[in-house]
This record gives sequence, C-alpha cells and structure tokens, in this order.
Amino acid sequence: MVVTPIPGAHRDNVWKTLRSLHLAAENLEGKNFPSAYPRLLAYLEWANEAVRMLTSQVTSRDIDNLIRTRMHQSLLDGVGHLAGSEQGRLVNGLVSLELRQRVNAFSEAVEAFQAQMRRWPEFVVVAVLDTSFFIEHEVKLEEADFAKLLGVEGRLPVAVVVPMVVVDELDKLKESRNQRTRWRAGYSLAVLDRLLTEKVSLGPSKVEVLTDTPGHVRLPEADDEIVDRALAVYAMAAGDVQLVTYDTGMAMRAKMLNLPVLKLRNDAGTGIEPDRK
Repeated sequence: MVVTPIPGAHRDNVWKTLRSLHLAAENLEGKNFPSAYPRLLAYLEWANEAVRMLTSQVTSRDIDNLIRTRMHQSLLDGVGHLAGSEQGRLVNGLVSLELRQRVNAFSEAVEAFQAQMRRWPEFVVVAVLDTSFFIEHEVKLEEADFAKLLGVEGRLPVAVVVPMVVVDELDKLKESRNQRTRWRAGYSLAVLDRLLTEKVSLGPSKVEVLTDTPGHVRLPEADDEIVDRALAVYAMAAGDVQLVTYDTGMAMRAKMLNLPVLKLRNDAGTGIEPDRK
C-alpha cells in the first residue's frame, strides 16, 4: 500500500515513523509472554502508540488500513473479557495472526514509501497538470516547453505528472460540443497513451500518470481531487512541485492549502466588455 502524508508532514519523518513502527511490531511478534492476555495488552498498547504517532503524519484512511483493522477492533472490544485462561489459546492465535498481518502491512508500506521518495528526487521539478492545461494552453501537449514554463530552462529536468482523474475528465471531454475542446481532449489522450506505452519522454520532460492506488477513494468534486493528488505529490517530492492550471477556482483552492501553483492565463476577460444583450 502507498501511504499518503498529510499537508505539512515531512516525508523523511513519515518514513522514519513507518520504519520504527514496523520494527516495534516485529519485536513484539517475537517476544515471549507468560500468557496470552499480557500479549494482547502489549499488542493493543503498540497499536495505540502507532495511531498516536501517525495521526499527525498520514491520512486517517492509511491509519485504518495499517492499524485500525476489523480484528484490532474486535480485540479492543473484547479486552475486558478475554483474560480467562480457558481462552488463552484462542487469544494467542488471534493476536499472532494480527501481528503477522501488521508486520507485513508495515513492510509493504515502508517499501512503497521508499519507492515514492525515489520517484521525485531533489534535482527534479514536478509539474502537476490540471485538465484545463490540455484544453486551454496556447500550444499542444507535444509542443509545450515545460522547463521554460516553470522557469528552470537549462537548469533542472521536469517531471510532468497527470492525475488519473484528469485522464478521466479528458475522456469525457471527447464528447464535448465544442469542436476545439473535443479535438484537444482526444489528441492529448492519444499522446499520453503513446508516451506511456512506448515509455518515452516528452522532449526533455518525463511524463507519468498518477494512478489511483488500491483503496483510494476519490473526492466528490474533480477539482478537489486534482488538488488533493497534487498535494500528495507535493508531500512526497524532494524538489519543487507546482500545480499548473488555467482554472482560477482551482488556483485559489491550491493557494488556500499552501500548494505552489502556476496560474496560466488566456485572453478570457480581456479586451472591451461586450454590450449587454
């Protein structure tokens, strides 16, 4: 599973916390106890401490997947009447199973998190594209100079990230009544598909689609989801990250969340105001 840091959490601290909790779970799994009940209490204490440590660093959904499982809730609910010796074998088996699953879950989370940290290193600038960029930008996707656009021309490479929700929005826009919008949407999807299939770069810039991880639940509004995905990249990347958009509302959302945004402009709202009809 891929853990998502919340805004304000530093990726290095999240990684250290995941590693620490993984090691603690492994140590607890191998520790000997005089009976099953003290082992149950030790597991619940570990789980409580893990929730406390992760609450200010990752999403509540991640904490549920890593710690607050159905088995954890069942053991927590039954802690008052599981102390009897006649239940010791059952309790020990349940705790052993849950600890093994938590060790595996944290191991996967640590590995996935490390992979994400390597994905966007410090010397790479990341541009997260909104749907409006594909439709409104003055030049087509293949002709866009992202390094120049972000002001890093000749200095740093650029990674172009397209959230999956943007791909889905472009798919819908292929049915737009506006001919230009319809063409731009279809063209952009074709270019993205070719780049990803052939695993080639867009000039000097690498393009990747940020797919939805298993268990990810999208926000109801597409604009909120795009900002949320950009925030996830911002939390994971070591270098600079900017959300690139022509959408004023999205730019405002991003700024309110302290997400760096490059607000591009077209000629909408310029020139002489037309007469009221």
